[in-house]
Amino acid sequence: MQRVKDCSRVLLLVAAALCLASPALGQGRAPQDRKQKPTKAPPEEIVRVNSSLVQTDITVLDKQGRFARGLTADQFELFVDGRPQAISFFEPVMAQEPIASDQGTRPGTSEVSATTPAPAPPVSKSADRGRVIFFFIDDVHLAPENLIRARKALLSFVENEMRQNDQVAIVSTSGKIGFLQQLTENRGVLREAIARLNNQSNPEAYAGKVPISEYDAAQVSEHFNRELFQYLVEATAAEFQTDLVTAAANVVNRVHQVGFNSRTATSNTMGALLGLMRSSAVLPGRKIVFFMTDGFVADPRSSGVMEMLKLVTQTAAQVGAVIYAMDARGTFSDPGVDATQNRYPDFTGHVSRNLLGESTATQEPLQILAANTGGRAIINSNSFQEGFARALDESSSYYLLAWRPTNEGQQSDKSRVTVRVRNRPDLKVRVRRGFIEAPTGFASNRDGAKSGGPTSSPDDQLRAALASLYPRRDLPIALSVGYMNLLKGGTVLTASMKIDAGTLDSIPLSDNQQAELDVLGTAIDDRDAIASFKQKVSIDARAKAENRPLLWNQQMPLAPGLYQVRVAVRERQSGRTGSAMQWLEVPEITSQLAMSSLFLGARDPDEAVAVNVTAAPRPVMINADRHFAAGSVLRFQSYIYNAAQAGGAAELMIQARVFRNDVVVLTLPAAMVPADTTSDQMRLPYWAEIALEKFPAGKYVLEVTTIDRRTKATAMQQASFVVD
Repeated sequence: MQRVKDCSRVLLLVAAALCLASPALGQGRAPQDRKQKPTKAPPEEIVRVNSSLVQTDITVLDKQGRFARGLTADQFELFVDGRPQAISFFEPVMAQEPIASDQGTRPGTSEVSATTPAPAPPVSKSADRGRVIFFFIDDVHLAPENLIRARKALLSFVENEMRQNDQVAIVSTSGKIGFLQQLTENRGVLREAIARLNNQSNPEAYAGKVPISEYDAAQVSEHFNRELFQYLVEATAAEFQTDLVTAAANVVNRVHQVGFNSRTATSNTMGALLGLMRSSAVLPGRKIVFFMTDGFVADPRSSGVMEMLKLVTQTAAQVGAVIYAMDARGTFSDPGVDATQNRYPDFTGHVSRNLLGESTATQEPLQILAANTGGRAIINSNSFQEGFARALDESSSYYLLAWRPTNEGQQSDKSRVTVRVRNRPDLKVRVRRGFIEAPTGFASNRDGAKSGGPTSSPDDQLRAALASLYPRRDLPIALSVGYMNLLKGGTVLTASMKIDAGTLDSIPLSDNQQAELDVLGTAIDDRDAIASFKQKVSIDARAKAENRPLLWNQQMPLAPGLYQVRVAVRERQSGRTGSAMQWLEVPEITSQLAMSSLFLGARDPDEAVAVNVTAAPRPVMINADRHFAAGSVLRFQSYIYNAAQAGGAAELMIQARVFRNDVVVLTLPAAMVPADTTSDQMRLPYWAEIALEKFPAGKYVLEVTTIDRRTKATAMQQASFVVD
């Protein structure tokens, strides 16, 4: 392993880039004007519309608040500023169906069975379309007790409601979550991100028995509420046993300080939310954003928060984001009846009346964010889980409409767009303000890192690709990472990389020439530790002509921890770059039963068909992109550590299952791990194969569980793969 000289520089670039979101594919233009439904596109691709069309996504709900499926283009009527508009393009975008309780369970949640169940019902291709979900936690406004409730709700969602193909991110106003603020399907990353959530509010150093909220401060300083000011002065004088003049000066100073802190916190919240919207521009399809907060004051007299709200909702429309604003305070109660606070009595009743005004004012921004983005404000509710479930049920699927504007005014966000379903008054149509479009103000630098333009040095371009917020696809590279524990060397990371020779520079090479790639890789953990490597890879003209895949590997020793592994490549001839990233959690392998990662590959077609798992491990040529041809045979391998040895050889049972859309589609018969294939009884290898000839094309998860029959201990590993 070669250490990179500029490790600290790379780390800073990566840290700067990872403040907002996660890897995704780019989003392009929309389709040409047409009335018929286009040929079927991959479910993860958003419909692409050219600049002459305007498109918007709509949600249609029935009386029970559920998404209304099965509607067709001729059932919709579109009006722009009250005038009928012809629909030029129509596409239903359906998320995977809810999981039925009798169809199996998602990976890692059920007891292992040694029997093979009947085949699960076939799953349609649309089931592979997952949801893109952001949880934006406003930790500068959330009270400590409400943040605790939010953490519990998020953990419950990750453990129980997150589906196989979902991409989820935990993002906060303060950014204290660090590099974990990225979309991922890795539950371990999300658990760690949730654990990092802490209260970041900036309360008064000493409020005493007379608290002043940001709403109170705005009422006094901006709206000159004399009754409230008089109450605060009298309460302060009574608490500190001072005269009214001194008490008034005290209140004025506190009002100014609370107002300043309020404006700063609100500006930070809106800035972070806007950054999230912009960073998601390259993500295809609809993004669902849960904005969890205690509310805040949007007073146009004292700040530009209303303009910020407008900018956020405009950007959300451009990138296809729907915001569900959730008031974490739940139902309101009158703090005046709380005997533990022993507040100064309000003989006029004004403070009690003020409570209603405060709840309305602090919820107003939530109503604006939700209504203008096609979402909903979830207020006066004490259940986060119910809010999550309802929002995802109604927004994960949607209809995409496009039309050709007749004038420039119809392309502005000032146009009023209404949609209704013919002869279906029972259906409610929810339409956002603004339209989905190709963002221009932030698309040029979507990675959040230095672009590494043609004038920069080759090393700078390579480092910029490594630090990019999203994978660079100009030169597509596949990456698969795993870990194993070696007798000599301890725990090591194994990175397998792949690039198709045909994607390299199109300039022909003579027989004696080679295309050269510079490779830079790094593994960053949550302690900002960094391990890195640098390579040069060559490919000859014949391999390029035959478009053979170029495969190579790298090993690095790693301490236990949660890592993000990043790899960037640069083609020397053209200067094009590509990047890939993957999460890896390396456990502490001590005396407990443990497993290495699952290493997946395809059986060599020339190899004998007979399979004998009791023999020594067969070679596994790791498939870096984990894509397998239909009809091929998938081979997987793992190592089991620390099996109980007392009284004889280890007794380990292996159970493997394959899931699609969280439904079990295959259970291999339970098998014993052979203990006579190696002399190292603390590192027992296991391998097996799965024939894929009956697997429909789609995304799958392989789950392998080891059971030590002596101690009843278990260990489990999962790996995703795709059948083409």
